[in-house]
Amino acid sequence: MRMSSALLPRAFERVGRGRKFTVLDLGSPTPASVRFFNQFSCRVYYASLLEDDGEEDHPFGLDFPGDVRFDVCLFWDVLNYLNGDTLETVSEMVTDRLNADCRGHAFVAFSQAVPYSGMRFSIEDLDKLVVEPDPKAVPHVHTWKDLEATLWPFTNAAATLLQGNRQELLLVNHSH
Repeated sequence: MRMSSALLPRAFERVGRGRKFTVLDLGSPTPASVRFFNQFSCRVYYASLLEDDGEEDHPFGLDFPGDVRFDVCLFWDVLNYLNGDTLETVSEMVTDRLNADCRGHAFVAFSQAVPYSGMRFSIEDLDKLVVEPDPKAVPHVHTWKDLEATLWPFTNAAATLLQGNRQELLLVNHSH
């Protein structure tokens, strides 16, 4: 199914076709997302946090070259599937890799009291996403308030309430 995104274009507004930029995508590479990123001069790092790759030396697939700094972080709704300790570890590993004007985009639960179903996201265009159900994803549902309680380096700059107990967030880096 396709879904419009009001906030994803704002995550990319500081980068563009004329400038090289770096993206952290916590999802898995999909054909639609690869096609989307191919139109830019960018480097994309996929972490695929929900897939077990057996790498013990580099937990969570967050093994990046030392000089990598991210301009855009796409968290999708992956944060909702990480327990508190893992979320904190991921936060620490990502925080040191952010450019000062880094923007983030995420989907979080609006309420822990309402059911939350797993989804997989791909970018078709700046304001259009491809969304598929992911029945294997088991949520540790987090609201934005929960995420703020971790060491997360972002503040919420804008939010849109969506169907299915989802909230779309535009995040700005406050760690610098």
